[in-house]
Amino acid sequence: MAWKRSWKLLSIDLWDSLRPLGFDIMLILVGAVSGVFSVLQPITTPANAANSVLGIIIFITALYLALRASSDLVNLTQAGVMRVYMTYPISRRNVSLILYFSRVFIPSIILLGIPAIVTGVMLYPVVGRNLLNYVAVWLAYILQVQLYGSIFVLTSTQTKSSGTAAVMSIVGYFAYVATSLILSLIGSIDNIKLLTQISTSMEFYNSVYYKITGAVISNWELVVSPIVFVVLFLSYVIYFARRFES
Repeated sequence: MAWKRSWKLLSIDLWDSLRPLGFDIMLILVGAVSGVFSVLQPITTPANAANSVLGIIIFITALYLALRASSDLVNLTQAGVMRVYMTYPISRRNVSLILYFSRVFIPSIILLGIPAIVTGVMLYPVVGRNLLNYVAVWLAYILQVQLYGSIFVLTSTQTKSSGTAAVMSIVGYFAYVATSLILSLIGSIDNIKLLTQISTSMEFYNSVYYKITGAVISNWELVVSPIVFVVLFLSYVIYFARRFES
């Protein structure tokens, strides 16, 4: 059956994506950072606990995915592995989904999940007050990373050089973050509410955090990032299925 063949290919590619030693080092790093930050900062609410720690970890995760997700896909093409994947008896769409799951989704779940667990255990007296809010902020970070990951894998389909793909992914990530910061700064200085709202909407975890903490936030600010992610993700899948050449 198609799903069994897809599952087999996913397990093969996932092992390649999470192979030692690089990913192991990342797990140790994010675990240590989350432990340190969870005890150094004055944290009083579950949402604040998640936001304080994951705000640092998302930067590490995004850079890791920018370097690995985009460049790895190009390396698969250069090594001829992608051509083998394409001859596997499943659709190109399924191959694109498998590559996304193994190179972006599952690594981001692990890299953001370990800090969430470490912080939840170390600060359980705080986190336990409202576990739902804690999980909601964590899921918001997960979605934001999917947005970045979609940029990275889409970039990888447009270049044949792993170095170029990695650089373009990193530049794209920093450009996105810088745009959000600049809009927030200008909006605050000139008291332009719309610019501040756009900045908040670009970072889904901020929108969710503000909503949970009772800040006044428009509903459209909560849907901008999810919509951007869906557009980028579908663009990647459609391009891979119809035009990508291995």
